[in-house]
Amino acid sequence: MAVYHQMGNDSRNLIGEVTGFRGAIISPVNEIENDVRTMVDEYGSSSFEFIFDPQLYFPRRVDRGKLGTWNYFPKDFETADMSSEAWWTGLLGELGATAGRIGARAVCSPAHVGQSMFTNDYYEAMRGLADRLVETSDGLRVLETVIVRMGDLAAPNRAFEIASVVSNTSATGIYLVFLSELKPREELRDVDQLIGAMRLIHLLEGSGLPVLVGCSSSDVILWKAAGATSCATGKFGNLRRFTPGRFNEQEETGRVVPYWFEETLLAFIRMTDIVRIQHHGLAEVGANPFAAEILSQYASDPAKAWVGLGWRQYMHWFADVEQRLTSGSATTRALILAAEENWETLVRNDVFMEERANKGLWLRPWLRAVVEFNK
Repeated sequence: MAVYHQMGNDSRNLIGEVTGFRGAIISPVNEIENDVRTMVDEYGSSSFEFIFDPQLYFPRRVDRGKLGTWNYFPKDFETADMSSEAWWTGLLGELGATAGRIGARAVCSPAHVGQSMFTNDYYEAMRGLADRLVETSDGLRVLETVIVRMGDLAAPNRAFEIASVVSNTSATGIYLVFLSELKPREELRDVDQLIGAMRLIHLLEGSGLPVLVGCSSSDVILWKAAGATSCATGKFGNLRRFTPGRFNEQEETGRVVPYWFEETLLAFIRMTDIVRIQHHGLAEVGANPFAAEILSQYASDPAKAWVGLGWRQYMHWFADVEQRLTSGSATTRALILAAEENWETLVRNDVFMEERANKGLWLRPWLRAVVEFNK
C-alpha cells in the first residue's frame, strides 16, 4: 500500500522534504524532459519510483505549459483523427520510449476527455490503447488510465459496466481518475456517486488490478475503505481534484491563502480557525513536524507567510493517514464519526470557521457512503 506525490508546478523540492511517499507522478505540463531526467536521477531509488502520466487529456486545450516540448506530444493533437490506429501507433511507441528514457518505472496509458465520452465504446477504446502501450513499453509497468465522471457513478449498475470493460486489460494496474465539476477545495458529497466510486475501486481490485486513485484529497479515507492499493495527492488544490481547469495553476491553487489540514475535523482550515479550535483541545501537532513548525512560526512571527508549510503539513498527514488505514490502526468510519462529534462540539460552543461554507457538511454523506458500501 502506498501514496504518490501528484506533481505540479515547482513541486520538486517537496520530494525530499515530505517523507512517507512511495513515489511521484511526473507532470510533463510543468517540466521539460531534461529537468525530469535530472530529478529522477536524484530522487529515484528502489523505495521511491516515478510514474509518467502523458497528460493528453484535453485535445482542444490551448495552454499546455511545457507539454509541447516533449517528443511524444503530437503536433497535430488538436486536429488529429483519434479513431486512427496509425496515429496512435506512432504516439504510443514514442511515449513508451520517453518514459523509459527519463527513468520512470511505470507509464500511464493516454486517455482523452472530449466528445462522445464515457460510453462503453469509449472505455473499450481507451483499454485498447493501454494494451497497445504494453506492447511498446518493454520493461515498464503500464497503468491503464480510467477517467470516470462522478455523476455517471450514481447509476446503480454503472460501476459494474465500467469495471467489466476496463478490467479486460494486459496492463498491470489502473490509474483511476474521477472527473468532477466541483471546485478543487470542495468535498465530494453525493452519496450515490461516492458509493459508485467505492464500488468501482472494489471491483477493479477484486479483478486483480491494483488501483492508484489520482488527484485525491481527504477523500483518501473513502478510497482506502474501498480497498484502493494507492492514492496520489499534490500541494495545489487543483491537483487534489480532476476538473477541466486543473492545469491552470492560477485557479484555486491555494498558493496565496495558506491552509492547515485538521484530521479531527477532516477539513482544511485557516490560521484564525486553528487558534479558535485549540481552545477546545483540537489542532494538536502530534507527529507532524510541519504542524509544529507552523505553530512555532506563528507564535514568533504571526505575519510571516506559511503557504509552503501548509502544503507540507497536509501532505505529511496524507501519507500518515494512509499508512494507519492500511495497518488497521485507524478506520475510515472512526475518523468520520470523531470528526462529526468535534464539529458538533464547536457549534455548541459558538465556534465557526472563517470560511462560511466550511461546516463539515460532507461528513454525513461520507459516513452514509461507507456504511451502505459495506452492506
